[in-house]
Amino acid sequence: MLAARRLTEAQLFAKLERKGFDDETIAAAVASCKRDGLLDDDLFATLYVETKRAAVGDARLVAELVKRGIDRDAARERVASADVAESERAGAAYDRIRRAKPDVSYQSAARKLERLGFPASLIYRLLRERAGADLGDVLAGLQ
Repeated sequence: MLAARRLTEAQLFAKLERKGFDDETIAAAVASCKRDGLLDDDLFATLYVETKRAAVGDARLVAELVKRGIDRDAARERVASADVAESERAGAAYDRIRRAKPDVSYQSAARKLERLGFPASLIYRLLRERAGADLGDVLAGLQ
């Protein structure tokens, strides 16, 4: 299982449980994998945050890590120490939205960014900055 892809302790436990192994055997296997360096939830969280392709907000990243079995506090810590700031990811998400639909409305862009897990304060600050610049580009193109 671990040769196919990196897993968290919780994911490995669940997979072995679905295969019908008893809890004692699973606990021993998980402990052995941790001891041998095959399981490392901290490394999993760090790599997950660093390699996440989709530009999503911190709240969504934390939720995705928790869903995969990472402790909420550890997930928050990993997301907070990410190389790419949430504001940069929000800007990248907005750019992607605009490329897909150049005439996207302010409200529609805000809803899309909200679904990606960005906080409202960041969304509206970004939209005020970017929408004003985009409007200026459109007006300049009309002249």
